[in-house]
Amino acid sequence: MAEPVRLSAAEAFVLLSLPRFNARAALKYGLMDLLAQGILRGEEEIRPGLVRTRRILHLRVNPDLPADPPPLTASLVGVVNAAAPRDGVIAEVLKQAMRAYRRTLVGFVLDGVGPALVARGLAETRHRRLFGLIPLDAFHLTPAGEAEKTRVQDALHEARAIPQYLDRDPAQAAALAAAAGGAILLVKELRPHYRQLAKAFEEPDTSPSPGVSDFGQDGAFHFGAIDFASIDFGSFDSFDSGFDAASDGGGGDSGGGSSGC
Repeated sequence: MAEPVRLSAAEAFVLLSLPRFNARAALKYGLMDLLAQGILRGEEEIRPGLVRTRRILHLRVNPDLPADPPPLTASLVGVVNAAAPRDGVIAEVLKQAMRAYRRTLVGFVLDGVGPALVARGLAETRHRRLFGLIPLDAFHLTPAGEAEKTRVQDALHEARAIPQYLDRDPAQAAALAAAAGGAILLVKELRPHYRQLAKAFEEPDTSPSPGVSDFGQDGAFHFGAIDFASIDFGSFDSFDSGFDAASDGGGGDSGGGSSGC
């Protein structure tokens, strides 16, 4: 049997929507994926105000990076490092991302996520001309990509039932999470259950199928690259809300809206 495809959250998000995509949302999932892996960390600052207390999140790159990170990871790390002189605030991270991936962030998909899916055989580039004149390339799913899209959709639908299994059947909860892979970050309502899910994988006989996930040298379960047990949930949630606020204009040069292909 072929080894299951291991998609990052950004790859899964784009796969589910091709040939169109939302580049800004894909970037958010890409950064959240690195937070979940521990490649990035969040440092929260509390700033008292006249009306309310503000919570400011600063993104930092952890010093112990993998020796040879995937191109998409290396690219995102470069963006966060570029924002470091301005304390890594979300608005500055977005500004640096616009410099790296163009103002609409479309380059994150066109130059990063899309080619990664092509390399996996899940997408292909098709050439056409808009109005018969303007060259326009777009990513489309291959038959293998269509099959993977269906599998991910089914896995995410079933993953939404994880909370009801965590107490009475941890093995089933672990199996559903393993089937979803990195795409599980797309299911926002599961985030409060990550710690309990990590414990489910520590139960006897809850190990998922080979090739879907990994146990590190420390013996702890690592969900693909994601280690649920070590996620900083405060930073995770602060980044989610902070990114959306900056995208809506709170970050100044926000670049405006979604990007499609």
